[in-house]
Amino acid sequence: MAVNARTMGAISAGVFMLAIVLGIILYLTTGNALDALWAVIIMFGVYIAATSLLKGGDNNFGPSYGDAALVGGVLLAGIGVTGLINGLVHNILITVAVFIAIIAVVVIIMAVKNRKV
Repeated sequence: MAVNARTMGAISAGVFMLAIVLGIILYLTTGNALDALWAVIIMFGVYIAATSLLKGGDNNFGPSYGDAALVGGVLLAGIGVTGLINGLVHNILITVAVFIAIIAVVVIIMAVKNRKV
């Protein structure tokens, strides 16, 4: 199911505004601007990964646009989760472990999605 580029742009802008509202609410409740930024990044990354189902087609070289959106969205959300974890535990080893786990999840998702039956 392909969606018009202008429609996707409008949806993306709406989701980004909702993510900013979430970030503002989080900032007002916690007082930490970085936590609010990480929450905005997580929400927008999840949105990008979720919309990968709407993007299709191959670009005749390399991964499809849907695969690129899925990987980009999961990695963006993963960066947000990693930043949020680092802000909560202040331990670089745990932060690195979480980021490695997120990269492993991306690899597993792509392996399952693109498997040959």
